[in-house]
Amino acid sequence: MKKIFILLIILLTVGCSIPMTDEEKRIEEAINNPPTNTPIPTPTPYVDTNPIKVGIYKDYKLVHEYNTKFKDQIDIAIFNVIFTNEETIEKNNNFKDTWKKYYDQYEDISNYKIGFQIEFDVNEEHKENIMLNPQNQYVLDPYLYPFLYDDIHNSGHYSHVTTKDVKDDTIYSSIKLYLHQHTSEITSPITLTVFTYKDENDFIDGHYRGNSSYTITINNK
Repeated sequence: MKKIFILLIILLTVGCSIPMTDEEKRIEEAINNPPTNTPIPTPTPYVDTNPIKVGIYKDYKLVHEYNTKFKDQIDIAIFNVIFTNEETIEKNNNFKDTWKKYYDQYEDISNYKIGFQIEFDVNEEHKENIMLNPQNQYVLDPYLYPFLYDDIHNSGHYSHVTTKDVKDDTIYSSIKLYLHQHTSEITSPITLTVFTYKDENDFIDGHYRGNSSYTITINNK
């Protein structure tokens, strides 16, 4: 009788064991054999292959500083963007021909675009606009409005480029800066930077990081 009782206990014990599922086996395996530390892959370093030299011009002369009195509702100036940084350039028949003369000195640059960065201080607050198209034209409202022009695909009398005008081949070859309101609150010079870029890799944290750029300072004088 005692042997039968012991045998019954053994059978009950074996019968109550539940086999592990495949998922449980994988978890147990992971616990018993933790993976070694896998190194984080190093990101591909940024390489700037942009060959374009760019400058900001007025009356075919390279601008370094520009002086004007900051007043409400006046144009600061219209500045031209040309793919060179020579101090003085020779005018061809018109601006379009002059612009193309320098553009044609490069090969395979049709996939590069022109962008702008505008900065200034209002009291203790820093204002900034990274402008790749007319969509963010009023970021600096109410102080300053930039207007972009495509002088290459237009002739005669034409207006600034609006969002609905933008095409794949639009070229922002000129920019007009217009002081709107409360300009007496601007407490620093205005910096205008032009740059050329290909894609999102030319930016980091929303700012241009390439070498194809040129900056001028606009002083309140």
